[in-house]
Amino acid sequence: MFGRLALFVCLVLTSLPSWAQAPSRPVRIIVPFAPGGTSDIVARLIANGASAHLPHGVIVENKAGAAGNIGTAEVARAAPDGTTLAQCTIGTCAINVSLHADPGYDLERDFAPVILTGAVRNVMSVRTGLPARTLQEVIALVRAKPDTITFGSSGVGASNHLAPELLRGLLGLNWIHVPYRGSAPAITDLVANRLDVFFDNLPSILPHIRAGSVRAVAAVSAERIPELPDVPTFAEQGIEGVVIDSWFGFLAPKGTPEGTIAVLNAAFNAALEDPAVRARLAEASVVPLGGPPERMGEQVRSETARWREVIRKNNIRAE
Repeated sequence: MFGRLALFVCLVLTSLPSWAQAPSRPVRIIVPFAPGGTSDIVARLIANGASAHLPHGVIVENKAGAAGNIGTAEVARAAPDGTTLAQCTIGTCAINVSLHADPGYDLERDFAPVILTGAVRNVMSVRTGLPARTLQEVIALVRAKPDTITFGSSGVGASNHLAPELLRGLLGLNWIHVPYRGSAPAITDLVANRLDVFFDNLPSILPHIRAGSVRAVAAVSAERIPELPDVPTFAEQGIEGVVIDSWFGFLAPKGTPEGTIAVLNAAFNAALEDPAVRARLAEASVVPLGGPPERMGEQVRSETARWREVIRKNNIRAE
C-alpha cells in the first residue's frame, strides 16, 4: 500500500500545474478542538511535514466549541483560495450534520475535499469485574440482563457513543448509555468497575489494556490491531459490518481552484511519505492514509450516510 502511495505522490508532483497555483500565504489549518488531542496531534505532525513542500508553510490554529462545529463553520465561510483548511474528523465531517439541526455548515455545499490523512483504530473494552471475557459473552450478558449493562461515551454523538448504538440496531441490544465529558472520566470509571463497556481510541485505552486494568474484547477494525494481536475483530467473532475508525482529513472551502487543491494534496501526501512523520504518527497509533482528493470525498459521503441511518434509527439527539 505504501509503495502505491509513493508512486501516486511522484505522479502528482511531476504533473502539478504551475507553482503559482500554490496558496499565496501560509496555509492555516483550523483544528476545531482544543490542543493536545489526537486530532490536534495529527494535524500538527502533517502540517510540519508539508511546510517544506509549500512556499509559505503551514500553521495550525485551534478553534474549539460546539463539538467541533464552530471551527468547521469558520472554514466554510473562509475565502476559497487554499489558505484556510478544516481538520476533519468522523464527528465534524460525518456525524454532526445529522446530529445537530444546524451545525453551521453543509458538507456538500460548503467544502471541497483535499486529502484523507489518517485513522486511529478503536477497541471495545470491558471492566475486569464483568462476567464476560469475549464479545459473544458480552452480548449474551446484555440479552440476559436488558437495560442493566452500561456503556460509556465521551459525549452524545461521539463515535464511541454511536458504535454501541450501531450494535443496538444490529443485534437488538438493550443497554444503557452513560455519557461523560471526554474519554478520561469514562476510562476512570471503567478501571474502577463502575462502568461496564467502553469503546475508545487505541492511544487512550491501550495503556490500561496492557496494565490489565481493563479487558479488551474486540478490535473495531477490519483487521487485528498490531498492538493487540490477540484481540479478534468483530467479524472474526461472527458480527459483520462493525468497522469504525476515527479518521482525519482536510477540507477546503468550496470554490477553491482545482490546481490549488492539487498542490495542497501533493504536499500533504509528501508529508505522509516522510519517514520522520510516519514514525511520529506510529507513536500516536495513527495509520497514515493519503491518496487523491476523491478518496476523502468518498469517505465523507459514505460515512455521513452510514451515521445518518444510525442516528435516525436510534432517535439520537444532541444534548
